[in-house]
Amino acid sequence: MTTVTREDFSCAAATDESAYRRVTVPVLRIDAGPGPAVALMAGVHGDEWEGQAAILELWHQLPGILNRGTVYLLPAANAEASLAGRRLSPNDGGNLNRAFLGHPARGYTESVAAALEAKLLPRVQALVDVHSGGASLRYLPSSVITRYGQDALDPRLPALARAFGLPHCIFFRGTEAGSMPAAASRHGVLRLSAEIGGGAETGQALVDRCREGLLGCLNELGLLDRELARPDPPALYDLDAPAATLRAHGPGVFIPGVELGQRISARQRVGRLIEPARPDMPAHTLLSPQAGTVLCLRAIARSDDGDCLLQAAPALPLDSLSSLY
Repeated sequence: MTTVTREDFSCAAATDESAYRRVTVPVLRIDAGPGPAVALMAGVHGDEWEGQAAILELWHQLPGILNRGTVYLLPAANAEASLAGRRLSPNDGGNLNRAFLGHPARGYTESVAAALEAKLLPRVQALVDVHSGGASLRYLPSSVITRYGQDALDPRLPALARAFGLPHCIFFRGTEAGSMPAAASRHGVLRLSAEIGGGAETGQALVDRCREGLLGCLNELGLLDRELARPDPPALYDLDAPAATLRAHGPGVFIPGVELGQRISARQRVGRLIEPARPDMPAHTLLSPQAGTVLCLRAIARSDDGDCLLQAAPALPLDSLSSLY
């Protein structure tokens, strides 16, 4: 018999106008008997909507279809940022994906991270943590594998990325001890992520792809009994390589000349930086630092020094993942 319980928690988020204000983070626990415990999470950054919408749909659907195990659903892990539609916490400007610091919490964002590390991560064996480009970026829908530190490759990760069902898989290397990958590593939790959409907008098609990806992961982990066609392995892209990211070297308005998913060559013209308020200033032509597929584009035209404008990398077979570790 499936049981459903709320396991919300709240964190202090005082302001000048409300000394004892608290923010509640919604958590739903669905228990269908013996089996793995898995967390599905979104909204670590509040302006990343695809995962939040998909997990909200599962909030209502999953109790009727879960066959075994336990699932924790967190559609808005940073509830305050989600309510404000902002990447960072409005209360203290904190980045929840950098707040798992392991010391006594100093404010709202670190309190949320501390609660997640104390109340959630010790209870689960796997975590799927969905992100997107948020307001400033758009991503080609991709699963994401992040290696933290010197962690060994978990042999279950390629199968989980394949089960997510997207044709692209991004690889990053994580080094920051306050990140979610670091926290998952400390607790021995298998973690897959995703980058789906962005640009401060979303659509039902992206939400559907995210929801089906999450269900595919639960199926792969043995919590569902779905008859699914086995998707082809996704192509793998190393976005941690320095040449994968093109950044602005000065202010301007970014006019991209390529599209997400487009294959480009090294030194290809991929856009311009212009300054309409300074018509005598020549446009700055932007060249791709390497060949590959465009996986990420800046969604905000006005840009400044250091902003990520584009990410591109060549496609690798998924079975080459071990060579990146």
